Amino acid sequence: MNPWLHLGAFIILYLWLAWRRLDIAIALLLFLLPAYQFRFTLFIPSTYLEVMIVICLAVWAVQITVRHQWRETRWPWRWLICAFAVAGAVAVAVSPNIRNALGLYKAYVIEPVLFFIVVVNVMKTPAHWKKIFFALGSSVVIIGLAALFQQADILPGAGSYLLEHPPRSTSLFEFPTAVGKYVAPILAVFLSLLLVKTKSVGRGMWHSGNVMYIGVIGFGIMALMLSVSRGALIGVGAALVFVSFFSRWRKWLLIGIASIAVLCLVIPVTRHELVSIVNIQDTSADVHVVMWKGTLRMIADRPIFGAGLAGFPELYEQYKEASHVEFFPNPDHLFLTLWVEMGLLGLAVFLWIIVKWLRTGAFVVKSQFVEYRPYAVGVMAALVAIITHGFFDTPYFKNDLAVMFWALAAVLIAMRLSIGDEEKKLTD
Repeated sequence: MNPWLHLGAFIILYLWLAWRRLDIAIALLLFLLPAYQFRFTLFIPSTYLEVMIVICLAVWAVQITVRHQWRETRWPWRWLICAFAVAGAVAVAVSPNIRNALGLYKAYVIEPVLFFIVVVNVMKTPAHWKKIFFALGSSVVIIGLAALFQQADILPGAGSYLLEHPPRSTSLFEFPTAVGKYVAPILAVFLSLLLVKTKSVGRGMWHSGNVMYIGVIGFGIMALMLSVSRGALIGVGAALVFVSFFSRWRKWLLIGIASIAVLCLVIPVTRHELVSIVNIQDTSADVHVVMWKGTLRMIADRPIFGAGLAGFPELYEQYKEASHVEFFPNPDHLFLTLWVEMGLLGLAVFLWIIVKWLRTGAFVVKSQFVEYRPYAVGVMAALVAIITHGFFDTPYFKNDLAVMFWALAAVLIAMRLSIGDEEKKLTD
């Protein structure tokens, strides 16, 4: 079948769904985040994920216009979003590759923040948030199954990663680290949904909701193990520690985490892995440290504007070690990438987004709406996983990851706005 017919049929069906049930269309988009890998060129390069974002935005804009609801539209974090957009625009202007920079600006800044606005205004209730988490969790189950099938030779793996020792699954992606970047934040959310209970949501362990949480966590951990995503596992571990402080099983969780850490130091295989990483004897660790040194030299030369979006691959040749022959599109470090790709302003704005995210989450957790607490702790735990993982990789600068990041932020803000609306009703 002609690929353009596929695209046309997809657009028609998704547009129909979005017009009839925009909330379900948003959830489906989040389930299909890996669809960014299906690319096409129609005047400009685009992806199926981008098509869905544009349709959701267009349908939302038309519907609120028809219903005369523009005055009711919420625009949270407006100045922060404007600053992030300005930082991205400056990063495009200073880039040595304007064409590629515009593509990254569209994928990492403009589309995610526009989708963020749509999610905040459409997904307003706990039922909506459950749809979002169900969609993300279901995608993790599919990713875990695909990773397992690759190890069992039922599905082919990308590249030669399955020939490595140990073999590394890529699941639905082109490289194994993409699995960890995608799965870790979602896993953090589901750890909170399972472990953070209140009287209003306390249920038996084998309640249908808990069964799903356990399933997502199990498939997620399996995906991380089979893809050998060490940085993501560390991020999930940090998220679990964070979640434990809000759980009624905090003591047992911390004992379990400490026991696992001790076992990792006692078991010869894991101890050797940890020692090799700390001593930079591990090949991956050595490559990363060498690349970070080169990146810091680049930043020292360009401390204000960095290299610009898409500039790192163009300029890194001037700063890398002679022995470093590997190619990377970014420094594999979240904060170094932010600085070198989006300049000092981009880094500062992103750090302020982190602060706002945590402050908003703390407000929701402390509110009288205890039923929101598992969701709020989960979204904050996702951020903890992203930040921790960010010291070893770049869990934002990818189409699906940027959209997921802003969608999770939107859920947290929707909770905050919902609390404000309920409190206003009580005082009126």
